[in-house]
Amino acid sequence: LQQRESEAHKTENDEYYLADDPKVNGKSKMKKAFCEPGNISFCPPIEIALAFSPDGDFVVSRSSENGGDVKYTSREEIENDFKSGALHPGDLKASTTAIMMQTLEKLSKGLKENEAATKGLKSLKAFKKKMAKRKG
Repeated sequence: LQQRESEAHKTENDEYYLADDPKVNGKSKMKKAFCEPGNISFCPPIEIALAFSPDGDFVVSRSSENGGDVKYTSREEIENDFKSGALHPGDLKASTTAIMMQTLEKLSKGLKENEAATKGLKSLKAFKKKMAKRKG
């Protein structure tokens, strides 16, 4: 989600989502996501919004003072508004966060309901813990 110049600034799990990310962690990741105003050549929130939007439509929720809600039905519409400044990075990130949290909640629920997936997730967590001990 982020494009960094230095590995020194990188924190663990900053650049990707995990299936069992807590809501707070997932929200903070999107706030940190690279989203330069007007830059459509590299904008992870746009890519995420398009990839995970239900039914292919992306709704940006905004207050009436900021133009009210906007429904986008194509990549071109989103990119045009973002490039022109009609779609603010803060509004884009907030709406993309909502989509990601819904997606992660569904995924997490599905993992918990599937015995094999739950077992696999526990094994991955144990492996991660083991590897962290080796590094330290």
